[in-house]
Amino acid sequence: MKKIILLLSLALFFACGTPDQQKENPSGSHSYTENQLENLQITMDTIKVDVGEEIINATAYFGFGLSTDKKRIYFADGMNTEVHGYNLRERKLERRIVFEKDGPNQAPDFINFFQVLPNEEFMLANYAIQAVFNDQTEKILDIKALPEEYEGLDESLSSLYGFLHVSPDKKLAISRPLEYGKESVSLVLMDLENKTGQVLSLPGLEITKKFRASFSQGGGTTTMGDNLVIQEVRDQFVIYSASTADIYVYDWNSKELKLIEFDHQLVPNGKSGDFPTEAGSREELMEIAQQIRNQVSFMGLLWDDSRQQYFRFANKQNGLLETGEPRKSDWYLFSYDENFNLLGETELENLSNFFYQSFFYEGKIYNYLPVDEDPGFVIMTLDF
Repeated sequence: MKKIILLLSLALFFACGTPDQQKENPSGSHSYTENQLENLQITMDTIKVDVGEEIINATAYFGFGLSTDKKRIYFADGMNTEVHGYNLRERKLERRIVFEKDGPNQAPDFINFFQVLPNEEFMLANYAIQAVFNDQTEKILDIKALPEEYEGLDESLSSLYGFLHVSPDKKLAISRPLEYGKESVSLVLMDLENKTGQVLSLPGLEITKKFRASFSQGGGTTTMGDNLVIQEVRDQFVIYSASTADIYVYDWNSKELKLIEFDHQLVPNGKSGDFPTEAGSREELMEIAQQIRNQVSFMGLLWDDSRQQYFRFANKQNGLLETGEPRKSDWYLFSYDENFNLLGETELENLSNFFYQSFFYEGKIYNYLPVDEDPGFVIMTLDF
């Protein structure tokens, strides 16, 4: 079951928003009458990707994206400021793009956030540099994700590069800001042409604040727990948190932000309980984080072109063994139609934790996993 609430309609982009603009979407709730995944059968194959004579650090990839034609996947090698392109059909390394470390086309010296845009263009970002580059390593758009660069943004905002994404037409940037060192449950929208900005609150994800903790020592702070994540799915931005099944969808064409609420039957729709937000020691911080992970954590949406529907993983950790090793996690899979109506849900047996860089290709889920020090994938075939 799902409910959709239309929170904000930005017919005139970056017009001042007021509570009067918020209204409920009349779309009714819909729940499956027959669980699509009740008899799900999964087969898995592991493949190694051919990198030829290249020496690749297969564990350094942080962020990925598919080309517009879905024939290639690009990974960011964050430590070396490189982007590696793989031909999915031939399962081999096709391109190794090395970006410049200084000069007018200087790229981030390490990549925190990465996005693949149309025409083989790439958004690379860290705290110092946020820009779009073409596949010839030329900088074609300097984003400068700083509040003073955009009229309408309070200068108290910080870290606007967090989970930065750019619309395919490169007219809009969207990010998750920090305010006064604390995570803000909000979005920042940046009009890259007119240099204006706006903050949109996300009350449906406020629950995230309850499931993270920090420990400060020697002028530094370590934070663990759940975060807001922005992902691009089907030409729209999905904002989600591990704390709840509910998501926001921002359509960069219509300028609408929607809250979508789910009603799963197999697992709770959100985490519960109270946890300290400040830890007195690093050991206490680790213990709080483990307790948070012992509840179901929801992941991002995967779109399957072949079936025209979404899939989503969730997992629940089960603490540690006496040896200190983690117990086997519980894994779940959910399916939804193109309007996010719940179609099916099931618990997955005997699976490992490899669902963090996943995508659909030709109707199968590809999960990135190095094989014998080379890039590789675990391929899941779903039969139901």
